[in-house]
Formats: sequence, structure tokens, C-alpha cells
Amino acid sequence: MATLHPLHPLRYQTDVVGPLDGLVAPPYDIVDAAERAQLQASSPFNAVHLEMADPPYERVGELIASWVARGALAVSERPGVVAWTQSFTLEGGAQRTRRVILGAVRAEPYETRQVRPHERTHAGPKEDRLRLLYGAGHQISPVYGLYPDPEGQVWQAVAPSGEAQAQFVGSDGTLNRLWWIDDPAAVAAAATLMESRWILIADGHHRYETAVRYSQERRKAGAGAGPHEFVMMGLTAIEDPGLVVLPTHRVLSADPGDLSDRFTVTPVVDLAELTDRLAQTPVDAPAFGLVTPAGAAVLTCDAPDVPSPAAHLDVAVLEELVFRRTFGRDQAELSHDGVLTYVKDTAEAYELGASGSAAAVFILRDMPKDGVIAVAEAGETMPQKSTFFFPKLPTGVAFHPLT
Repeated sequence: MATLHPLHPLRYQTDVVGPLDGLVAPPYDIVDAAERAQLQASSPFNAVHLEMADPPYERVGELIASWVARGALAVSERPGVVAWTQSFTLEGGAQRTRRVILGAVRAEPYETRQVRPHERTHAGPKEDRLRLLYGAGHQISPVYGLYPDPEGQVWQAVAPSGEAQAQFVGSDGTLNRLWWIDDPAAVAAAATLMESRWILIADGHHRYETAVRYSQERRKAGAGAGPHEFVMMGLTAIEDPGLVVLPTHRVLSADPGDLSDRFTVTPVVDLAELTDRLAQTPVDAPAFGLVTPAGAAVLTCDAPDVPSPAAHLDVAVLEELVFRRTFGRDQAELSHDGVLTYVKDTAEAYELGASGSAAAVFILRDMPKDGVIAVAEAGETMPQKSTFFFPKLPTGVAFHPLT
């Protein structure tokens, strides 16, 4: 069902421009103005200069060409894939290592079910990314996808041996190790194993849908077969022990009012009690924390009496019973209007609500992986920022030429 092809990418020449630590950047959608300036100052060759360009997007291709001319970037001699491990520490001290294969996937519409979404997208970000694709002539940042593989066969086909050929520590503290795998037999074996699987987009829905549109437009313009038909994607097995799905907490600048008519409200004294009670609540019973300057509580209710997997998720219940019913708008609209923002750190979110810096904060539980899969299998989608697959895939490990 799914396809995996080798990349023939541009990669940094670290003997010319220095170690990857100063060259990679987080994905564009989580970089604020201060971090962007810091990344720009770290190196004139940092990937943020391409991903979040100061000159018009139409000139990014010229910038890439100049980097190639100066020896900062070069095309790999042979096509291949990147075997990539990411080692990190979670809140509470648990250590994990996630395995990723960075390769090329055919840019197929969702209707084929080879690649499946789980979140909604919006037109603005897609138009922005489309301008970048046309201007750069390269895909700068990878999409992140998941595939079913209980036995880990695809990874084993390209599993590296020996010391990593390159490594760097990302801005989130994750240790990234990289191996370039260009053995044709190994890459072909992984591709064959992927043919019986499908891919769920974990992160980068806007980038993937933009890549599909770009491919379609190129074909309509008369382009034949070529790299524009593929999207660079990092792939992890759903069963990988290093795969975690963290929550993204909701921060409101407007008071949601009394919610006791919709939820059972259980007051708690602090963050520790709040998280303990949430952990003790069955995963199939909607639950989340509410923190305001007046205090904190756990809100619970009965699961919706509908067959939709998406409707049973905490984030969907929150949207339906609080955001839509109280404010008459969904999360995307509230976010657009500046009423709703998002925070990933639980302690930070709790403090925003308790201190009065926010009118209210909703603390969400970790998203169960099987819940995400059930939504995708049913052909449904979740609200934006329902999932946070940690860590993000940095930009700059490879750049995928589209011509």
C-alpha cells in the first residue's frame, strides 16, 4: 500500500560549515521570533534561513544554489535513506530512544488511503508552504509519519551498525544520531516491506497536503516522472517503544464560566493531585483538568453516545462542550482570534492558570496511540494540536530536490 523510496538529497558538508548543532532548526511552526533570530545568528548556513526566509520565498532557490557553490551543501553520491535515532528524557525522568527512517514517500491524495491524516488543516499555512516549495525548488522540512510494524522489520532492514556518522543535540535537548544508508539491497528490502503497510501522518499535515498539490500542479504543467512526485518523510513504527504522544494544553484569555452543568467537577489542591486523578480516570472516560485563579479541578463526564472514535477523545469533548457551547467557536477560530493559545509543558500551563496570567487553562492527558490510529482508520480527523509527537523532527538533516 505505502511506498518507500530512497532520497537523493542535498546534505550539509560539515567539514566546510561546521557541526550540525549550529545548522539544524526546529520545524517552522514552533519557532518564535526570538528563536528565529538566535538560529539566524548561529550560522549563515542554518536551515532557518531557508525554512523561514527573510528574502522573498522566490529567492530561496538562489540561496540554496549559492550554498552549493560554496561547498556548504552537496548532493549525495548515491541515493539512500537516513537511519536516525532520537534519545530524549520525558517529564519525570523516563528515557526513551525513537527510531526513524528518513526517505521519500509518493505524494498520494488521502483518498488512496496509502497515507492517512488524523488532524484538520487550514488554507493559510498550506498557501505559505506552497510558495516555499515553488521558490526553493526543494522540500526543506520533512513530514513525520507512522506505519504498523509490530516486529520492527522495516527498521531492521536498514538498521545501522557502528558509530553514528553524524550527531547533534537539538534545541529541545534530544540527542540525534544519523547514519546514511545507501546499500541498494538494504533500501530495496525496506521498500518491499513497506508495500504491505499504510502511513499515518503524525506531524506535518499542511506540508504533506502542500506536497500533494505541488505534485499535481507540476503534472498538469507537463512535468513527467520525477522527484516532485515524492515527499521527504521520517517514518517510525507505531509500535516503536520510543514513540510517545504528549498532550498540548489549552490556555484561554476568556473565562469559560461555570461548567458544572456539563461536567462532574472534583476540586484538587495542586498539580500533583490533578495529574494523579487524571491518571486514575479510565482512558475511555473523558477527563481533563481546569485551572483558574480561583482554584483547580478535574472535570469528567460520560462518553458521547456516538460511534465516532474522534468524538470520544478528550480534546474533542473539550471542543464540543466548552469551546463550541460557551463561545460558539471551535479551537481553530478561537486560536485565530487570539482567545486560545497552546502550551506543552504541564507545570507551565498550571502556573499560567493559577497565577491569573490566563483566565483558564485546560490540562489534557496523554493521547493514547490506539486512539489516534482508530481515528485514522475511521477516516476521521481531530482538532488542530490534538497530538504532540515528541520530539519533533528537526529541519536540516537533508533537503529534498524537487527537480
